[in-house]
Amino acid sequence: MIESMSNGFYLVNEPALLKEVIRFLQKGFSWTTQRSSDIFDRLNSQEHKIPIGAMLVNNIPPEILKKAPLSHYQLVLENYKWFKKFTPSYFTGYNVLAFDIEFYRRMLFKSLIPDWYQTNTRGNKLHDVLPHVRAAKYINRNVIATKLNAKGNDSFKLADLSEVGNFNHGISHTSIVDCLNTIEVAKKIKEGAPEVWEASLKTAHRTDAEKIINSKKVFTAFEYFYGKSRPFVQKHIFYHVPYRWSISWDLKHHPRDYISLDRENLSKALQSSPKIIRTLKHNKNNVIMDKELGLKYEPYDKIGINEIMERSKILDENPKFINSISSILEDLAREKQESNQIEPLFEETIYAGGLNISPKDKENMMKFHDVDVKGKLGLIEKFTEERYSYFAKCLLYEEYSKKELPESLYNEMHRHFAKRLTSTNSEKWETFASFYKECDDHREKYKDDENKLKILDGYNNYVEEMEKKFLNA
Repeated sequence: MIESMSNGFYLVNEPALLKEVIRFLQKGFSWTTQRSSDIFDRLNSQEHKIPIGAMLVNNIPPEILKKAPLSHYQLVLENYKWFKKFTPSYFTGYNVLAFDIEFYRRMLFKSLIPDWYQTNTRGNKLHDVLPHVRAAKYINRNVIATKLNAKGNDSFKLADLSEVGNFNHGISHTSIVDCLNTIEVAKKIKEGAPEVWEASLKTAHRTDAEKIINSKKVFTAFEYFYGKSRPFVQKHIFYHVPYRWSISWDLKHHPRDYISLDRENLSKALQSSPKIIRTLKHNKNNVIMDKELGLKYEPYDKIGINEIMERSKILDENPKFINSISSILEDLAREKQESNQIEPLFEETIYAGGLNISPKDKENMMKFHDVDVKGKLGLIEKFTEERYSYFAKCLLYEEYSKKELPESLYNEMHRHFAKRLTSTNSEKWETFASFYKECDDHREKYKDDENKLKILDGYNNYVEEMEKKFLNA
């Protein structure tokens, strides 16, 4: 049985675990409002903003912000410990790779929990139902009922699938209901397109995905863009430096049309549309299937297996050409990195260094959660990386009162967040000004929905009270 949660996801293999999962879900996921930094600087893992849209979708009233039983930090610790009990497991959900997993991962990162790759390390595997239901629908139109969106494409929103498929277990966007609806979608895939379901489980870890790519060499992989899922028959040619992504040649293009190009024109061809090469990110639970599947569909059906394999052979016989492509992509990646020289915020550096946390920092992170405020203060300067010292200060500011902290530390962090929040510039993070603007935008969007407008007024009033604490910092 499959269960998913708003901040994490678990594949339950034993029905006996279901009650425990539901009990955990029913606790709810809420956050403290004792510190404005907790709301503004930490809720959204990537853009540092209050997710007004998500809160409105879930009909979260402003009152709940004042009644949260746990702080953000306490919630993260509880979440982490609970998931840890089930290692190793498949963590799964619906459309989780696009946001939820990143959100959860960054929560761990900023809370000084060194295991922020929890869902795909130590034997855990990460699975997403959404890309596979899209592929299944392409292969078998009857696998699941869909309705068309405004652009005339199949809508794969979970709420829409559950509505059309008559398996809606309650109000969408609540944790348990979305869990049960995700189970139903997974069942549809497994029953109506079992080959897709089996393929989905085989790429739930990046090393497994790499093994499949290396063994198949020529394969079909699905991509989703412009509202449609499409199969591509492709040939793996190398792993991209520095990202280690699989780079493949789209075999609807004949290599001989490009082999003789000089570097400049080859570079132009690689950046032109339609794409000659395709990228597979191994950690994205890709839909990778046998080449024969893709040969059933245009334009590959007209090319045929013999010509497809001949094109693959030509690529094998021209390593110099492959090296040229690799070199060009490496240069383009370097140029992109050099063009973005703005110093990132510490909150944005989650992938700096990858999994390489120093033993000393890892030890201090684990100590941080087990000691009192005095012990936590003593650990600030013991981290070897400045970003971890910064996160420690943020957590102390958020978790403890002014009376419990050294005056210098409290004032430092208070001024830091005040400077961020009261800025009138266009910033990476949420400011009071940008929050009010977004509120107004949503008022226009929901102008005929009295309930939404009432909720928005509550958010606005709440933030106005919060703002007073920082205006004179």
